[in-house]
Amino acid sequence: MNMTLNRLPSITWYWLKMNNGFMEGVDPAGGAEIKDQIPAGVEKSVLSMADLPEQQTGMGKDMTTLVTESKPQVQVYTADRDKEVSDPVVLNFDYQAGKRAVNAVFLKAQRGAAVTVVEDFASGQDAEGFAAVQTRYLVETGATLKIIQIQRLGSGYTFLNDIGGRVEDQGRIEMIHLVLDGGHTYLGVQSDLAGYQASLKADIGYRVKGEGTLDINYFANHTGKKTTCDIDAKGVLRDQAKKVFRGTIDLKKGSSGSVGNEKEDVLMMDDTVRNQTLPVILCTEEDVVGNHGATIGRLDENTLFYLESRGMEKEAVYEMMADARVASVVHLIDSQTVRENVENYLAQNLDRNLSE
Repeated sequence: MNMTLNRLPSITWYWLKMNNGFMEGVDPAGGAEIKDQIPAGVEKSVLSMADLPEQQTGMGKDMTTLVTESKPQVQVYTADRDKEVSDPVVLNFDYQAGKRAVNAVFLKAQRGAAVTVVEDFASGQDAEGFAAVQTRYLVETGATLKIIQIQRLGSGYTFLNDIGGRVEDQGRIEMIHLVLDGGHTYLGVQSDLAGYQASLKADIGYRVKGEGTLDINYFANHTGKKTTCDIDAKGVLRDQAKKVFRGTIDLKKGSSGSVGNEKEDVLMMDDTVRNQTLPVILCTEEDVVGNHGATIGRLDENTLFYLESRGMEKEAVYEMMADARVASVVHLIDSQTVRENVENYLAQNLDRNLSE
């Protein structure tokens, strides 16, 4: 397959080369093993792709075609009705060097449920390979679903991370995405805020280094009344890294009283990086509010001077500030075990960078 990925809902000037991503020669593949930890209050089952409710996703139809043709068993995790699940569902994807894998997951928070799901994508530090995961979700009336995704893949890995779901009346979807390592990453998310007072809170933390690339398409689709979304991205680019962020808030007709906010803060550590940020607000409804903004650049000179005057080396200042951006997203993880695991991983990486 030649795949068009992460296409903007409303395209912009073609000369910007930001309307979509593209991959050539992608073949279907078998699934990777998922090692899961399932707490009380959550049921696991298996479905085929044909059994899933129809749902558009952030990466688009080519990604769904790839997953469908790969014929994975869809791993389904359902939180019981009116049940607040205290411990998270943990899904560990252990990718081996040289392997290709395509997986599918469906998460369902039934009426009044509250549940957290952690998807941990990991491989060896220098591993090469290809992995694709499509995660669909359904948040029923009054339910809360939190999805925490942690990516720490080898520098030779290409990873397609596709998400799509629907939120019903007074439901809430919260997402934390941590792109900590990997070679070439595509992240596509579509959240359909269909119900009255449905809400989305998304926090994205990323670091891209070497010749790595990160291509993001985030789409908050407001169709219900008095819906809200907050999308906050923070990241670091270094070496020859490249990153595209497309953030779209679509306030459709019928979404009166809705509010959408999005912002991005990018630290560029080298002159050789390339950053493209495209925040978009679409609106066909009058009684709505949309805000967007971006802060992009190198470290503030006053901050740098202050810390250097206290005895810190310039390189150490940049490493500390880069780590702080990602750490601010890590601190949002409720599970102490998961949070400490990620913090230890970041600490090891910081020590490695300072010693080089």
